[in-house]
Amino acid sequence: MKKQTSKKSAGRTGRKAKRGREGNQIRKLNLLLILVAGIGLLLFTAVVLLRQRATMTASDPTSLSDAVLEYRDTVEFYAEKNDITEYTEYLLAIMQVETGGLGDDVMQSSESLGLPPGSLDSEDSIAQGCSYFAEILGDAEKKNCDLDAVIQAYNFGIDYLDFAAERGGDSDLDMATEFAEWKSGGEKTEYSSALALEVNGGWRYKYGNMFYAELVKKIVENL
Repeated sequence: MKKQTSKKSAGRTGRKAKRGREGNQIRKLNLLLILVAGIGLLLFTAVVLLRQRATMTASDPTSLSDAVLEYRDTVEFYAEKNDITEYTEYLLAIMQVETGGLGDDVMQSSESLGLPPGSLDSEDSIAQGCSYFAEILGDAEKKNCDLDAVIQAYNFGIDYLDFAAERGGDSDLDMATEFAEWKSGGEKTEYSSALALEVNGGWRYKYGNMFYAELVKKIVENL
């Protein structure tokens, strides 16, 4: 009888030990889940704070930088050469939005010649930028498109004028957004422009910059 009692006692002790181990594993799993949830909450909070900070600190150019102003004489020369001197301020604002006057291809005009991006030196870039702007102006006049369409076409490409003309010729942000959505197939990308953050929370379609004309005009208004 004593041996049987000893076996039963040992069995109960074994089961208790097993339940104890299982209990420890459950507690460890619960702690792990709490830890993972805590880390997830911290990451979510960090993302929210970073977006709020971006909203507060993001800014768009509202004036011409010293680097752009150094090219004023060159821009004026090529604007006069293309008979568009009245648009000199717009050309400088375009340079500001494009590069801030930094790098070689300061007006990002190489692609309008069918060349790889950034393949022109600064003077050739300005010469082509002014020539291209004059070409867009001439086409816009024929198609009864406004200046907003011309500025936006410098960024989107001259075929934007056809798109604008079919819709009355007066371009605005809604029209530019529609064009960018069509050309990008609806694909979006983050864009931490103050204007974009204000309008839609900070994104643009992945084709050109649908905010381009608005950014250029804001600089010109402050000159």
